[in-house]
Amino acid sequence: MTSISVVQPAALLILQQANAQPAETDEDKEKKADLVQVANGITGEPAEETLKAAFAISVAFMELDAKGELAVEAAEFIDSDQFMVTDLAVKQTLKQVISEKGWEFMQLVKQQQEAHDGAISRENLFAIVLPQMIVKNRERFTEDEIELSVKFEDKSGIIVFIPDSEGNSTYSDLMKAVEEEEINAAKTGDETALRELSMELGSYIAAWSDAFDFKPGDVFMFVDVKDILYAAWMKDA
Repeated sequence: MTSISVVQPAALLILQQANAQPAETDEDKEKKADLVQVANGITGEPAEETLKAAFAISVAFMELDAKGELAVEAAEFIDSDQFMVTDLAVKQTLKQVISEKGWEFMQLVKQQQEAHDGAISRENLFAIVLPQMIVKNRERFTEDEIELSVKFEDKSGIIVFIPDSEGNSTYSDLMKAVEEEEINAAKTGDETALRELSMELGSYIAAWSDAFDFKPGDVFMFVDVKDILYAAWMKDA
C-alpha cells in the first residue's frame, strides 16, 4: 500500500505550514483549539479558516481510506476465481503495482465512477481498471502477450487480450485480417481465404475459451484491451 509520506493533499500542506511557523500568536492558539474541537466532534463556532482546514483534513483521510479499502478489494479480486491469467506472475506484479501506485489506481477508479455516475459494480469496475493498470505499467510485466479473463457473478464474462511489449496482438491481427478479407470476398466473390481465416479465428477463440474454463452455453465476450472502455459487455450495477 502506498505510504502516507508520498501524499501531498491540502491537509498535509496545512500541517507542514503550521509546523514551519516561527511563533504562535494567541489567535493561532485559538484556531488550533477550534480545529481540535472540530476534529473531535465538539460543538462550537470555529473560525472559517479552521473549518476549511478541518474539511481539507477530513477529505484527505477519506481519500486515503477509500484508496486503501479499494486496493485491498482489488487484491482480493485478483486472487479470486473471478480473475484469471495464464501467467500467474501477472497477478503478483499487478497487486504490487497497485500497492505502489495507489493514486494512479484511484485516478482510473474515479474516472469510471464519474463516467457511470457511481452506478458501477465492483466486478465491472475491476474488469475495466485492472487491465488498464497493466497497460499503463506495461514495462513491469512479461514482454509476451497477456490474456486474462473476468467472470461475473451471473456466470457471464470477458476475455481480454493485451498486446506484447512491442504492441503486437494475435487477436487484433486475426480480427483485422478477417475484416479485410470480408471486404475482398464481397468484391471478388471468392470466400476461400475468408473461410480459412474464419476457421483459424474459431480455433483461436476455442483455445482461449477452454483455457479460461468457459463452458458451451456460457455468455462471454472477447475484448481487445484498447476497447475495454467501450463496455458493451458491462452489467448494470
